[in-house]
Amino acid sequence: MPVQAAPANTNGYTHTIANGESLYTIARKYDVTTQAIVLANNLGSPDKIFVGQKIVIPGRSDLIRTPQPATQVASATPQAMPTPAAKPVATDAGNALTASVAPTAPAAPPKAEQAAPVQQASVQPAAEPAMSGSDKFRWPVSGRVITDFTASRGTGINIDVPEGSSVKAAENGTVIYVGSGVEGYGNLILIRHPNGYVSAYAHLKSMSVAKGAVVSRGDSIGAVGQTGSVTKPQLHFELRKGATPVDPVPMLAS
Repeated sequence: MPVQAAPANTNGYTHTIANGESLYTIARKYDVTTQAIVLANNLGSPDKIFVGQKIVIPGRSDLIRTPQPATQVASATPQAMPTPAAKPVATDAGNALTASVAPTAPAAPPKAEQAAPVQQASVQPAAEPAMSGSDKFRWPVSGRVITDFTASRGTGINIDVPEGSSVKAAENGTVIYVGSGVEGYGNLILIRHPNGYVSAYAHLKSMSVAKGAVVSRGDSIGAVGQTGSVTKPQLHFELRKGATPVDPVPMLAS
């Protein structure tokens, strides 16, 4: 199976998947979240990674080795060829999600076994939605915050809500992920918004939108549940600027 190159437009370290590894074990190895890896690599099916695949570890640019001078490349041995000397490291982490809208066409027709890893870019809306005009996001549910941004280790907030309560889209946007492949999050929906943010809704009981759907602010996208790593019904909500989590509370309408 050909090795899939990691996205170039991501500020992170490139890891080559070895036999027996999963996104969960890789995330623990580099002290990042599995969701951050999913977002940075535009993975449509996180459980369909393969040995030899190259993925970007976001936020770990400190591990990238300095490229060798051009005068030494010509005399490099075959073992030195994988060094990412010719692969530029982007400075804008938000570009990690841009590839899901307008992916770069492959240089050669992909073989059949390559179809699964690039499935994220196969379903796209005809046009990007516009923002609703509000200067802040709306609360996805009405309830008490039981885990704040700091307590969640800088990922998001958890809101205490009765099971089955309707979950609303925080702003106009495009659904880029619907599934349960991210460790600990249970049923998860990700929505990309026109202003460069991505909102995440986790631990859902049910999901009523499909990947590629365009939703409007306040549309129902699913119901509150207790899937994943929680023991009572609640909604885990995140806002990310590109692939970087931000505290959502100051950005939500009062």
